[in-house]
Amino acid sequence: MIEPYARLIAFKLYHEQDRIRNMHTISGQKDPVIRLLRELVSEEGRTRNRLFFAEGEELVRRAFDYGGVVESVILTDKFAATAKARTLLSRAGQTDVYQCTEGLLAKILDAKPTPECLAIVARKTVGLSNVLAGDCSLIQMVESCENADNLGMLLRSTDAAGVSGVILAAETTDAFSRRVVRGSRGAVFTVPLCIQSDSVKVMEQARANGLQIIGTSANTDVPYTSIDYTKPTVIVVGNEHTGISETVRSMADAVVRIPMTGKINSLNIAVAASLVMYEAVRQRSEL
Repeated sequence: MIEPYARLIAFKLYHEQDRIRNMHTISGQKDPVIRLLRELVSEEGRTRNRLFFAEGEELVRRAFDYGGVVESVILTDKFAATAKARTLLSRAGQTDVYQCTEGLLAKILDAKPTPECLAIVARKTVGLSNVLAGDCSLIQMVESCENADNLGMLLRSTDAAGVSGVILAAETTDAFSRRVVRGSRGAVFTVPLCIQSDSVKVMEQARANGLQIIGTSANTDVPYTSIDYTKPTVIVVGNEHTGISETVRSMADAVVRIPMTGKINSLNIAVAASLVMYEAVRQRSEL
């Protein structure tokens, strides 16, 4: 009984792959899609090609579900033979799909565990004027964040809080790096991202658009709950070690503190941003 059943599964898989006319087999490291993937490992390559990759079945599915422009999908041979892969590929449409060995993918990504699949996706950002254009915007600005894991978690929180957009300022780490994309759980597909290196320009334009600017710092006496966040607002969190810049501090309408009673007197910026965002959500839900 087992052998006929195995033949049946193989038969179904063969015809499923035959139905996907855009399925390709990767021959080796010189294959163009592998060369491209190798470039996308670096920030320079992602910026130059205006592409990045999202790894794992869940993130590939979310790329399709939440508006990511998927250029191609790469599957390991083992994963390609599964029901999950067939379900995923049913969403692929005319997207190019590639199969390769797990060993080849491991060599390119130098990661453990090796992802069973990944999607190469267009790197999408929005302009500053667009992200500031809402009637009652709630915007999260991140200044000089260096840690990719922190930024990924922060983006995940911005999606949950329903912010209007995120501004990444002052050389914040690349939002499309592997660790940020993975940590965001797909928020890079759902939250409008604006990359603007000049913090002064952001604040000047935000104020011109009628938004208040609220900085966060351990070095202030103003409780974060004392602010009226029902107004159009930009919340700013700063570098993990030094906090917001003096420029932001001097230009902000208020700088607020989250109470801390421990010895370390330090919060992860993703946690700090989440607390302030959700105070805004709470106030706005009571209107």
